[in-house]
Amino acid sequence: MSLVIKKWYAGKTPNENGDFVHLVGRESGLLSWVLSLFKIDPTNEIEIKDNLIKFTSSSLAGQEKRIIPLNSITSAYYGYEKPWKMALFLTVALTPVFFSGLIIGPLYYFLNKSLTVGVVEASGWVGAFSFKRSIIEGQNITEEEAYEVIEIIRSLIEAKTA
Repeated sequence: MSLVIKKWYAGKTPNENGDFVHLVGRESGLLSWVLSLFKIDPTNEIEIKDNLIKFTSSSLAGQEKRIIPLNSITSAYYGYEKPWKMALFLTVALTPVFFSGLIIGPLYYFLNKSLTVGVVEASGWVGAFSFKRSIIEGQNITEEEAYEVIEIIRSLIEAKTA
């Protein structure tokens, strides 16, 4: 399931907390947004520092945190998915009935394109962060910005092995 971005930082220099990358996402939807106003929303978070990566996943039931040394990362990946088949189906299926398909299909495509960044640990564990556009938070992350996260990870790993 893709998350919507609440916070996004990715830079070649660390922020005030020492993070080169800091991503925070929540489940999509109006109810999740309302819960986030009360600070009780389930979130996923990635923090990438100069020597480690932290994955934090929290829910109403608890929290799980995984801390991985950068030298234990064997690969990093990035990808995106464009839901053009469903958007086309909605357009074709709803246009003859209400003409609303001409709005709903493209809107579905626009709101549901998802991007994924992730790493694979030497143990085989895969940590991924899949996200999509957030209208409420006003966040739209492009493919280039998502790819930049992988480039930051690569440069930090290379700096450790040099």
